[in-house]
Amino acid sequence: MMLRKKFQLLFLLLLISAPLSAQMQWHSPFDDCGDEPFLCGRAWNKELGLNFHRLPERYKEKVTQNVWGLSQLSAGLSLRFTTDSKMIKVKYVLGQKGGYLNMAWLNHSGVDLYGADAKGGLHWVGNHMEWHLSGDTVEFTYRDISYPKGLEGGTEFRLYLPPYNEVKNIEVGVDNGAKFAYKREKRAKPIVVYGSSIVNGASPSRPGLMFTNIVARESGWPVVNFGFSGSAFMEPEVFDFLAEIDARAFILDPIPNSYNLGDEIVKRACNGVKKLRKVSDAPILMVEAEVPLDTMFRKKRCMDYVNGNKRFYEAYKKLRAQGITGLYYLPAKEMNFTEESMIEGTHPNDFGNRQYADAYLKKIKEMFNGMQARGGASRARVRK
Repeated sequence: MMLRKKFQLLFLLLLISAPLSAQMQWHSPFDDCGDEPFLCGRAWNKELGLNFHRLPERYKEKVTQNVWGLSQLSAGLSLRFTTDSKMIKVKYVLGQKGGYLNMAWLNHSGVDLYGADAKGGLHWVGNHMEWHLSGDTVEFTYRDISYPKGLEGGTEFRLYLPPYNEVKNIEVGVDNGAKFAYKREKRAKPIVVYGSSIVNGASPSRPGLMFTNIVARESGWPVVNFGFSGSAFMEPEVFDFLAEIDARAFILDPIPNSYNLGDEIVKRACNGVKKLRKVSDAPILMVEAEVPLDTMFRKKRCMDYVNGNKRFYEAYKKLRAQGITGLYYLPAKEMNFTEESMIEGTHPNDFGNRQYADAYLKKIKEMFNGMQARGGASRARVRK
């Protein structure tokens, strides 16, 4: 009798905890997408096809091995979808294991969800630690979602993908019977950002707090992220692929990696900017590296970055003197960093990413106002 009761109890528990997947509708951004996947924050979306990479295969033998490997990471990519589901689940497969000691796993390999209010403003949806890891498969659950007045029929969500891992596959699950539809990226020229590990997404606590994602949310413009950790050295091949993109603006932020290149900083920056200007009238912003704030006891480290910034500014002045128009400059001092801005002295934490975003947004506004005054329009066309 006791054994029978145990089996009955076990059966009841199994029934109650029946796989949620059986109660959910699952949707891949590759389903019913035609010739272009439902991915946001990416150039060459059609050409790249059914993966979560950032550079086309034709650049594999052109860029450095490090840049190519890092281009497989999903930094800056996101999904847009609408639903009225009271529960949203995200299930995805990662291509890499491990992480970095100076980065939270949630940022390295996690996802981050935001929902739109009635006016279109995006608000964070917390996960409250409902995640499950099984080998290379991760599952996030967002339950008990309520929709405020005016959004009873559901709303749009944006899901940011992991910045420091390769996503092999991803699906979004919603309640059976709930409405669901993927949405495409806003059909507008993107802001294209090239830079180091900081642009790549080091090191806020979660993907939504990456400064490039903040810039995209708050500016309303798509942002294409070309952050390559430890590998932003302004090689000619980098400017080759940047020049293919029909950008609203280009932002060059390589000095956190390139600071010790000496005269090459001037040469590479000048050549790269000229290459972009040959094909595009879009404004170009050159950004200095943030200078380490632990100067009380590490003066030399600080001066290395100061010297790199000086060379970058030299390139800017040279380009301006040569008649390059639509060129802007963001000095480190305008980022207003403090000792609380860094996680380990090299990468910005949440506070530092907010400061980065504020400085970028201010310059972007200045650039776009200047572009309107000039009546400029970029000429480049991205290859589909």
